[in-house]
Order: sequence, then structure tokens, then C-alpha cells
Amino acid sequence: MTSSPTPAATTPGPLSVAEYQQVLGRVEATVRRQVAGLMAAQTVTAANAGRTKVGLVLAQQKTVLEAVQPPPRLAAVHADALRTLSGFIGGTLENAVATGCTVLDPPAKFLYSIKLDVYQAISLGDDTIGKRTAFGRKLLPAPPVPPPDRRGVNGTVVQRLVRGGSGGVRVTNVGATDALVVVLSGKKVQGSVYVRARSKASLLGLRGAILISIRTGRDWDAAGRGFTADCEETAFTEPLASGYVWSFKVGEDG
Repeated sequence: MTSSPTPAATTPGPLSVAEYQQVLGRVEATVRRQVAGLMAAQTVTAANAGRTKVGLVLAQQKTVLEAVQPPPRLAAVHADALRTLSGFIGGTLENAVATGCTVLDPPAKFLYSIKLDVYQAISLGDDTIGKRTAFGRKLLPAPPVPPPDRRGVNGTVVQRLVRGGSGGVRVTNVGATDALVVVLSGKKVQGSVYVRARSKASLLGLRGAILISIRTGRDWDAAGRGFTADCEETAFTEPLASGYVWSFKVGEDG
């Protein structure tokens, strides 16, 4: 009795361009479906859950792609695709801590931030892949749409803690950014008024010597009484004497 030799194990060779493109297409469609689900999320909780799912799918599809041998002339594309699938690892995102004069993002804006973070992490750094294969052209759905910046009504008195005084301020905002002008006695707020860009507003009835703090920024959050983006704060270095209605400009001409 003679034994037949055991056939040598064979390593699968590189895929053809057409076969490799089919693999890329399946990977792309799987990622796109998961990201589209995240983009459709309507709450922060749902979006953070979607982030976790996207991270898992990316890891799974990276494993799928690592298991195939690309055509030799597409080796660079293969490496780029693997890097793309490694661009986001999942996990939840917490609302940023308020800093300086910036207030916390409202839910709608934070929801957008969660989606944008994932979208940008996966987005191809350049279009190299899309030029050499079809991969990348349909990897992601349309990007999330940012909520519009909110603005206060010009002249709105945001805070009013003192009345009946003979002092006041008349403010001209010559800048391109809305402003909140806060009037203080020491560290105590007497009142504040919202002044839109290229507009004028007044706050009267103030008492005693006053200090002025000026906050400019984007996306006014009325509930938080502050800007959620690009907030900057400046202040007068000296108090203004009591009993006068002071006129001054804020912002930068341009």
C-alpha cells in the first residue's frame, strides 16, 4: 500500500482588478449604510450610539480588506483604503466644557458636531483612491448640514438688575460680529444689552461708576446668555464716572 503525497498548501494569489473592485464595492456599501444611519440620528443619544456602530463596522471591514491580496498595481490603493478604514475608532463624544465667555453648545449644534466628527475622520484626505479605483466615490453619504447660527434681536436687554439711575451707555457696533455689552459695578452685573453688527443700542437707568465688558461671537444662545462659537471678551481698563450717558464704539471697522 502506497500513500499519496499530501498536496502542498497553496496561498491564494492576488485578485484581478475586477475582483478587487468588487471587494472594495462591498466594503464601501457596508460603511456607507452605517454612516447614513448615523447622519439620520435625531438625538445626541442616538448619534453617540451610531458612532459606536460605525467604529465597529469600520474595524470589521478593515479585517475583510486585510484578508485579500490586491492586484500588484493597486497595492498603494489597498494601503490607502486600509488607512481610511482606520480613520475612526468609535466611542461617544461629550459636549465641550464651557470656556472663557463661550457657553455650551445647544443639543442641535452638539448633534451636528457628533456627526461632523465622524464624517471628517473617515473622509479621504485626498482623492487618490477615487482616481485609481472607484473606491471612495460612494464611501460616504452627504455630509451633515450645520444648523444656522442664531442671532439675538438688536437692542434686547439681556439682563436688567438695576433701574432708575441717571447713567447709561449708547453703543455703536462698527464690527462684523454681534456683541453683548455687559455693564458692571465691581463684579456685580447691572445689566447687559445685545448689539448686532453694524447696529446701535442703548442701556439706560444705570447707577454709579460702571465697568464695561464686551463679548463678541457667533451663534447666540439666549438661554445661556452667551455665544457658542468664537467668543472673545474685552473690557475697559478704567471705570466710567457715574451720572453720565456714555457713548462708545465696539468691534473693528472693516
